[in-house]
Amino acid sequence: MRGPIVFLAVPVVLMADETLLRDGEALRKIVTQQVTGSCDFPDDSRDTLLDQILARHGSNLLAVLIYGSYLRGKRDTLLDFYVLLDSYGSLPGWWQGWAARALPPNVYHLQYGKPPSEIRAKCALLTLDRFELATRRDFHSYFWARFAQPSGILYCRDDTVRTRVISALCYSVATFVRYVAPGLPERFNANHLWSKGLRQTYQCELRSESSHHADRLFEFWPDYYRSVTSALAGQDLGFATGDGPDEFRNTTTSSARRWSGITWGLRRVQGKLLSVLRIVKAAVTFDGALDYLLWKIQRHSGVYIEPTGLQRQYPLIFAWPLLFRLWREGAFR
Repeated sequence: MRGPIVFLAVPVVLMADETLLRDGEALRKIVTQQVTGSCDFPDDSRDTLLDQILARHGSNLLAVLIYGSYLRGKRDTLLDFYVLLDSYGSLPGWWQGWAARALPPNVYHLQYGKPPSEIRAKCALLTLDRFELATRRDFHSYFWARFAQPSGILYCRDDTVRTRVISALCYSVATFVRYVAPGLPERFNANHLWSKGLRQTYQCELRSESSHHADRLFEFWPDYYRSVTSALAGQDLGFATGDGPDEFRNTTTSSARRWSGITWGLRRVQGKLLSVLRIVKAAVTFDGALDYLLWKIQRHSGVYIEPTGLQRQYPLIFAWPLLFRLWREGAFR
């Protein structure tokens, strides 16, 4: 089974690292300011969970990122951490390291305290080497679409690691716009680029958010998205500056535009398969995985179906009819 999973998770390289960012200093400055300032405030709950990550992974830990709705001010949610390691030696069992290599990331559950005041987090984990590769070269959008959006650095082992992480985030932005640009009209603005691009990447996964969620993401950080788009204009990524301050010209070739629809169609097919495989894998690494999944679906779609005791205890065996019913009711796409 390992071969098909690796093929799906690490597709053929379609771009060269050295040509993706010809001059990235302006972009690096914007991204650095974002990741260092977005969560630069005290939060005992967040830091308590971060201490658990530090204690669990010790010397293998290189960096911890936070992203998602927490950075948009929501506190009634699980925190979303990305843990970057130098190896999988701190994982509890050889098979978990194998699973992370075959289909990254592994997803775990963190919790501190007791209901109703407990704090919880979803913790995605992979090596920094694999994270860098994913943001530069992955065909599927799973990693570079997430980290083209604003995130925050909570921990870095040292300045060398910080430099690598920020570079990977910059490549996420560049990879995103490079793949989205061919499907845009002759003239467009940053809102059009990011809203359409995020909608496309959502369609490449099983998502419970509405189709308007991508527009709201842009509206929360319009200055960030406009500034990174301007920083990349004219860097051989498929677009250049236009006549106005927030206007861009599509410079992609006619061949690239013809292939754009085909490649995004392939990503949608690949992404649905990857989503199912990741759900299966999370069921054995994430405590209370089914309840978390149902909570998230209800939070975004309003649709909830109570699982049975067997479905909670053995989700890989008995939860599939429940998920099928949710899909039929439009809870996710």
